Amino acid sequence: MKVSSKYIIITVLSLLLFACKTPQRVCSEDASKAVLKNYAGLDACSWIIALENGQKLEPLNLKEFDIELKDGQKIFVTYKVEPEYQSICMMGPIVRILCIEKRK
Repeated sequence: MKVSSKYIIITVLSLLLFACKTPQRVCSEDASKAVLKNYAGLDACSWIIALENGQKLEPLNLKEFDIELKDGQKIFVTYKVEPEYQSICMMGPIVRILCIEKRK
């Protein structure tokens, strides 16, 4: 049985397209309560995560998650600080989001 190269290309492209987003999952109980803030008006800033304790985080991979980016959106988030990155925005530490979900 010969497989058409067209079908192989379509399969590979489909896998690449759907593999780009991190799958949504339920955050663990230790997730931090936070709010999304749009700081795009400040030099070199974009979306910031403001934790309940007042600390601000600069996420590296926010676009990998399927969440509505709305200023003031309440969320739960788990993250890992990435100390090897430097910020131009200087709002807080650079973090890699592990889990993010809309808060009800």
